[in-house]
Amino acid sequence: MSDELMPRRLDKDTELMIDALRGVAALLVFFTHAFDLAVSDAYGWNYASNPEGWRWARASLGHGGFFVWCFFMVSGVCIHLSISQSLANRQFSWRHYAVARISRIYPLFLLGLVLAVLAWALHENFGEGYNPTPWRQLAASLLSLQILTTPFPAYEPSWSLSCEMIYYAIWPATLLLMRGRVSRATAFCLVSVLALIGGIMLIWKVGHRFESSTLVDGVWTAAVLFPVWVCGAWLGANWGSPTLAISRRTWLTSLLLCVLSEGLLVVLKFKEYPSWAVHMAGLSSIPGLMLFLAGAHYARLTTWEKAPAICRWLGQFSYPCYILHMQLLLLLDHFVDEYAEDYVHRHPIWHTVFEFAGVLILLVWLGPKLERTAMRWRSSFLKGTRPVAMG
Repeated sequence: MSDELMPRRLDKDTELMIDALRGVAALLVFFTHAFDLAVSDAYGWNYASNPEGWRWARASLGHGGFFVWCFFMVSGVCIHLSISQSLANRQFSWRHYAVARISRIYPLFLLGLVLAVLAWALHENFGEGYNPTPWRQLAASLLSLQILTTPFPAYEPSWSLSCEMIYYAIWPATLLLMRGRVSRATAFCLVSVLALIGGIMLIWKVGHRFESSTLVDGVWTAAVLFPVWVCGAWLGANWGSPTLAISRRTWLTSLLLCVLSEGLLVVLKFKEYPSWAVHMAGLSSIPGLMLFLAGAHYARLTTWEKAPAICRWLGQFSYPCYILHMQLLLLLDHFVDEYAEDYVHRHPIWHTVFEFAGVLILLVWLGPKLERTAMRWRSSFLKGTRPVAMG
């Protein structure tokens, strides 16, 4: 295997920043969905029918795409670091790796699916209309293939987990194919993705076929966002090398690049570009996120006494918040609509505050507890497997 797979470790400041970024990103995705739900209840799901000011608000405060891109970049870093040693030592086991990934994702994912079924049973939806027979989506969700069918009703955020599971399989397979040469694996993935999305674009825009196919749309989404994840993996492989040495000024510039990427997303949403174009905008997040993570040590979180505890808590909060917030919002919204529909429809800001605060209190109290319980179970379940498989 190549020397590029030499195991590397993140510095403590970056570890804290990643935990904090996960928690803050999950919280902001949660807020955007609460806001979008409240405004849509008042003015309708169709952007075109909303007043212009509320359209801008929904396009900015009501869309969390950039924060999902953050998750992809961080995931690429962490997954590569977790498998690099076993690949370098020629001890990589697909069985151990698959069990480790499934046991990490599925416990809370299945809880979220149960809550989604309950919200669906109450005829709740998040903009797509009520689907009376979502059995194909349910079966796909159980296999983490919901990106190819659309997610189960009321479980819209789960599309990104479907992408994650696909990426988990492709990256180590590519590394093995390239005999551990990370640079070649990265180039192979990027060129393959460009060829795939170019082919899909030709089918859509030249051949005018499969334009309404959820399968092809799902393949497009997974493919066009894969470079964000792959660049994270490349970042993990090169961590600590001179290649990633950047100045504090460059690190601060990364924040501007992230803001510009978010600005592009807002404009595309406001102008009602199709979903394929919105997802393609994820590529614009790569420079800013890579530079931000590469210079995360400049935040010097380790110099703040309370930072380790706060960042650790945010890390534990992130996954339960992301995977459960939508269903809890919709369940709460069901009762809000039943008992206070006229009032909340006239006041979307108060609607947002009430439902966001209510679900936030529950998630703050319960989320980290669920995460710790799931991780304790996972540790026990994986006992006897190789440590790298538990990354």
